[in-house]
Amino acid sequence: MDGSRKTQDPAATSAPPSRPSGLGQRNARVHSRNIAAAHDLELGAVKYRTLSRSEGALKSSLSNLLSLLVLCIIFCGWPQPPCSAAQAPPPPKNQPPAEDRVVLSVGDQKMTAAEVEKIIQALPPNYRAFYSGQGKRLLAAYIVRMKVLSAEAIKQKVDKQPEVAREIETARESILADAAQKHIEEGTPVSDQELREVYEKDKTLSQEIRVAHILIQTQNAAVKPVGSPHPGLPDSEARKKLEDIRKQILAGADFAQMAKQYSDDTATAASGGDMGFIRPDRIVPPITNAANSLEPGQVSEIIGTPSGLEIIKVEEKHAKTFEEVKPALESRIRQTKANAIIQHLIAESGATIDQEFFAGGNAPERTPPSSPPSH
Repeated sequence: MDGSRKTQDPAATSAPPSRPSGLGQRNARVHSRNIAAAHDLELGAVKYRTLSRSEGALKSSLSNLLSLLVLCIIFCGWPQPPCSAAQAPPPPKNQPPAEDRVVLSVGDQKMTAAEVEKIIQALPPNYRAFYSGQGKRLLAAYIVRMKVLSAEAIKQKVDKQPEVAREIETARESILADAAQKHIEEGTPVSDQELREVYEKDKTLSQEIRVAHILIQTQNAAVKPVGSPHPGLPDSEARKKLEDIRKQILAGADFAQMAKQYSDDTATAASGGDMGFIRPDRIVPPITNAANSLEPGQVSEIIGTPSGLEIIKVEEKHAKTFEEVKPALESRIRQTKANAIIQHLIAESGATIDQEFFAGGNAPERTPPSSPPSH
């Protein structure tokens, strides 16, 4: 499913998810990202729509895929149940575990129920429910395997090998960078007046919009829909086909039925193209912009997206109150302010980028990062 599609919540199924402070909480986040990474690699990650990501998103992708995945593979392997690990007897029924109850030990290392719970709570929401339930045994197996193999790696001085040392340092820098960004965001003040001004100025931030869409895949699409049975049409043919579909809908044809019959998005076609309530951070801007400009029941003009050509229909639209959107607005403003501070730090660092190397050959010679933000 691509980035403009509504993803299925793995917690609602019986199978493991198919996708992807203090020192204790930070360790929990590292374990959590490695757990998600291991399952993504073992079970096959779901394909999402590729957007032109911001620097922050690129950093996140590099952090997850480069630093954490590599460490997970080298030190942890795949999360299989241990063959010879001693199995602790189940606790008596109706007796909830105390926070300081030791639930796992490897040699002299012990882990309490509270520490395991921190790892679970640091997981993304779509993993959390699984590892809180039937996936808990896999979680124990993963932690045991990780601790045994990491200890063995140190014993065999694997951590001193140049490639492994570089990967450890990359992971360390990633963790520290995440911690620094979190520290900057938490230390950024946001007043109630700022929040209200943003809320009043941009009403689209408070809108909740449910849309349906019809996608016609094109040959030169940057992102191919998952499970698409054909390579796509030339742009001119795709546009003509979608124009005919749109005319039939405007003349009275049912949008949902047309989506079931013609849409190349296999993830939503069966449900009449229903994408659910869209989130701007998970939808390509052309879809979001069109949805904001339409009223319920209206159908958009043809929209170009990374997957081809699309039309959307707004099914529902209503505004949330200030109190409902206040937490999301506060988080957004904090991130915006923090990014400005980070860009200033980058500029002051004196870092240079070989634009020719990173752009593929046509950029000017070395140039510094963007200038500090004006205050």
